[in-house]
Amino acid sequence: MLRTVRRGAISLLCCAIATVLVNANANAAAPHPQAKPAKQTKHADSPSTYWATQFQFDNNGTPWTTATFAELKSKGVNRAEINMPWSKIEPTRGTFDFSELDQELAAAAAEGVKLVPIFWSSGWRGSPAPWITDFEVTNTGAKGVAPAWWNLTQQQDYFTYVTSTLTHIAKSAGFGGAFMDYGHTDAQWLESSGSGGWAPADIAYFRTTWLPRTYGTVATFNAKNGTAYTSFDQVPAAVPGAPLAGVYQAFRQWSVQDTYDRLTAAARKITSAPLYYYFGGHISNAPQLGNLPDVFFTLARKYNATVVEDAANSNGLSLLFGSLGRAYGVKVAQEWTVTADDSLLPSEATLWLSDYGMTLPTGGGEDFFIHDGTSKDVVGFPIFTSWLPVLQKLSGSYPTQPVAVYIDYSQARGNTGGGSLSGIENNIGSLWSGYQAGFAVVTSEEIANHADSLSNYRAVLPMNGVDANLTAYQKGGGKLLTSGSQLSGYAPAYADLTSQHELQVVPVTAADHRSASLTVAEVNPSFGFTGSVTLHPNGLNLVAGRYHVVDALTGKVPAQAVLADGSICVPVTMGSAKLDQWSLLAGAAPAGTPVPANCPATGAGATSITGTAGQTGGGVKFLSVGSTGQGADGNLTAVTQGGRSAYATWTRSQSGVNPANMYLQVDPSSQVAKASTVTANITYWSVAGQGFQVQYDAPGNAYLGGPTVAGSGTGSWQTATVTLTGAQFNELQNLSADLRLSVTDPTTPLYVSSVTLAVG
Repeated sequence: MLRTVRRGAISLLCCAIATVLVNANANAAAPHPQAKPAKQTKHADSPSTYWATQFQFDNNGTPWTTATFAELKSKGVNRAEINMPWSKIEPTRGTFDFSELDQELAAAAAEGVKLVPIFWSSGWRGSPAPWITDFEVTNTGAKGVAPAWWNLTQQQDYFTYVTSTLTHIAKSAGFGGAFMDYGHTDAQWLESSGSGGWAPADIAYFRTTWLPRTYGTVATFNAKNGTAYTSFDQVPAAVPGAPLAGVYQAFRQWSVQDTYDRLTAAARKITSAPLYYYFGGHISNAPQLGNLPDVFFTLARKYNATVVEDAANSNGLSLLFGSLGRAYGVKVAQEWTVTADDSLLPSEATLWLSDYGMTLPTGGGEDFFIHDGTSKDVVGFPIFTSWLPVLQKLSGSYPTQPVAVYIDYSQARGNTGGGSLSGIENNIGSLWSGYQAGFAVVTSEEIANHADSLSNYRAVLPMNGVDANLTAYQKGGGKLLTSGSQLSGYAPAYADLTSQHELQVVPVTAADHRSASLTVAEVNPSFGFTGSVTLHPNGLNLVAGRYHVVDALTGKVPAQAVLADGSICVPVTMGSAKLDQWSLLAGAAPAGTPVPANCPATGAGATSITGTAGQTGGGVKFLSVGSTGQGADGNLTAVTQGGRSAYATWTRSQSGVNPANMYLQVDPSSQVAKASTVTANITYWSVAGQGFQVQYDAPGNAYLGGPTVAGSGTGSWQTATVTLTGAQFNELQNLSADLRLSVTDPTTPLYVSSVTLAVG
């Protein structure tokens, strides 16, 4: 179907700055309009809950058929996202071809599946349209792939493309809502070389519109920023690190919120169907990409939209988004962003699916990316669909406690003195891994938006410095913590595990607080879990009383012990990348239930573990064997050296980087993983000028420098014995390693045949 739309018939580019106020002081977080505290909604599976997978627009040029959608429906998937190609839908400005889209909508409707178009401005095949000619410029001066953000003609073009398409399909039986995106895919200012935002059209809008409406006069700007300009035209579009960089960053961040606000408002005039925002990237990206989470939650609350957390295989990010969903009263769906390493697919899928309970009671469903026949699809899609029946039955809330960790996000708003966002996501995930409790994650944006108040918490742990909010909280009698180990003094854990980085437990507590569902996930790609899980009813927000565990998948009652404080201890043996579902039910375990003799299972695990080239198992894993990525410092090649199987590090000329390392991971269930003093025996090929330093994870330093070994130059296999003191293996090194051999001479390979680690 061809349809011509008259340009300018829909007026969308109201460029007033009234959408979001921007602080005239660019070195402070922008203020936000007041909002009422969010109401929480109980999660229950319904046709509107999002159990989805993503597709390309068509099957290599052929529309998707009823057979495709029938397969999805049979597996419990009720929505299919399709990546919209702007160039195909609108091949010339103002002329639309909806014929293939109409066929796919009809095919989906025939099988009871809803299609959800993903509107991309750029970054996905077929977008932008071929007649777009003005593109972004990055902070490094490179040309980008996204249309220039503030080219108002092109912005109108994109808005018209979205609204014309929605107008055409809104009443179709197969229409299930739409994704609102602008900029580069779901990451706004992302470009391959630097960050976008420095196109001439952007700079012109910054000077002619944003600065006057933000500051009023040049005199006000000068007073706020210590400058002496006579015209806004003189204010630089400063790149990161340059003077006044905070001013331009505030403009870039405001641009995201303003544009998404107007785009969504235009869509809401056409349809009341579900609308979705993708959040691409991570916590640390906010200043570069403009992907400030609270921007999307604020707009989702305003327009009744769902926020989809991309990269939901990050515990730190999932904890943040679950907290934001509850604070803003906004639905949160999750999507898995896969790693490039196929060997990690099962464990990543397991982690992603197990984290869903963190979003309740505002869970909005799950989205599998992408059903396209690639290895991720072949491995991950069956895991996803097999676990859907469990997810669809979850009802209740993630059991929160009155303690929080706090993120200062003001750098994203242009506060150059704000706390660094680097590493926060991993630090939150690591904290939770060792302290499985329902602490909240609160942001400076939440406080500014009145979505939450620090007064709701007995204690708060700053993740990136103490800002004005935390200072006020402390002056008002609130307790600021200085270490994650202090959290347990203010709120109980809901589960204790005998080791970290293998097993995780994500609970959902029933509305009556008399039972809980617990997803038990073995998330380590290399090692299985052997140990125990101790569940604490008070940490699960359950009423006082006796409880027992039932395996919800089999209906069997496992061996368990009731401890003196009423906690329930269950021995667990699980293979790598496995899922289980438990129910914690009121009352004592049935008569005859086995009672384990040693629970919690302290003192279990091997005291000596080994990794050997060419062999699996043994308790020590060499990481990145067979990896070939350029720029990586840990690639290893399997070789035969001196008659033995060995692993060789890449040289500087192979990798393109100067350091060369051999990364190793320790079985978390072993006693070695818990030891502070470890003896390491490394069998290596000794040649002149080559050697290594053992660098290992220790408190406050993931790369503590240990003993250095220098080769004797004999050209033979030798074994070096070194002692590591003060170790705390927590998988904090690159590649989630616990230790590495840092190569002395990266111009030649280091060959290693085995590494043995022992307690003491």
